[in-house]
Amino acid sequence: MRADLLMSGKLRFLAASLAALALAGCGGGAGSAGPGESTSNTVANILAFGRPSVPPAPSAADPNAIHLICPDIEVPDGLAALRVGGQDSATVRYQYSLGDTARECSVANGQITLRVGVEGRVLIGPAGGTGSFTAPVRIVILRNADQKAEVTRLYKVAVSVPAGETQGSFNLVTEPIVVPYKHEDATDDYSIVVGFDGARPTAAAPVQRVRRRR
Repeated sequence: MRADLLMSGKLRFLAASLAALALAGCGGGAGSAGPGESTSNTVANILAFGRPSVPPAPSAADPNAIHLICPDIEVPDGLAALRVGGQDSATVRYQYSLGDTARECSVANGQITLRVGVEGRVLIGPAGGTGSFTAPVRIVILRNADQKAEVTRLYKVAVSVPAGETQGSFNLVTEPIVVPYKHEDATDDYSIVVGFDGARPTAAAPVQRVRRRR
């Protein structure tokens, strides 16, 4: 009898341990950011799912839906950073710089609806001080056929640097941007150009093409 009770207690302990391990495994899945995990997917998740983490897998997609390939994001050389202050390093007040970018798109009624996400930061220079800042981020939907802007938007993104700190970060997720639908592979029709308004592109203005997952 005592042996049966002891064995029963061990079984209950083992079952509880397995349940705890199962719960711990669920909490560390793809939708959560663990130590050392990159936060570069933050804006991508917000764009795709409306939340910082990945939700449970959705039901099967509509087989008749158009498999749209989103335009690529391009960052022209020289537009990924904007320095404010003098030309000499000692006179720089602060500098904006771009981080990760993401985009999400869908098609309906002959139109593509795009949303773009951008991460960035402001770094205080030797001649600057902490406080509140406004990062001028310009996003252009460029027609590849004639290299002209289909849509252009200027966003003034608030960012602050607390006392005692040297930098602050910001996230931008645009409102829906609508352009005409032409082909399933929209990379042939459009490019999404991201940069700081007021920054100067370098000679020949090469671009850094950012191709994201389909």
